[in-house]
Amino acid sequence: MPNGDDRSWIRLCAAIDGFRSRYGHWPTRVRLFPVALEAVEHLLGPVTMDKVRGRIELFADEAPHVAEDAAGNAYDFGKEGFGPTPASPDARAWLTQ
Repeated sequence: MPNGDDRSWIRLCAAIDGFRSRYGHWPTRVRLFPVALEAVEHLLGPVTMDKVRGRIELFADEAPHVAEDAAGNAYDFGKEGFGPTPASPDARAWLTQ
């Protein structure tokens, strides 16, 4: 489990990658703890956060990094951890390009 300054960013990306690996497409939103969202915003800064928000909706909730789509599909990083198959491109590249 990542525990450095970028732990919330790593977990966010892992939830998105796990979702994409399972369902074959990107999620449309990720629910995460308020403190985790604040940590990601602080780490990435406003310019990169604008890129991220242009790709996916992030919102504070009492959820441990749950990636979802409009059809009700979900990947819960808090319960499932890192997915078995890395996505290509990975979430980090997709969110910040």
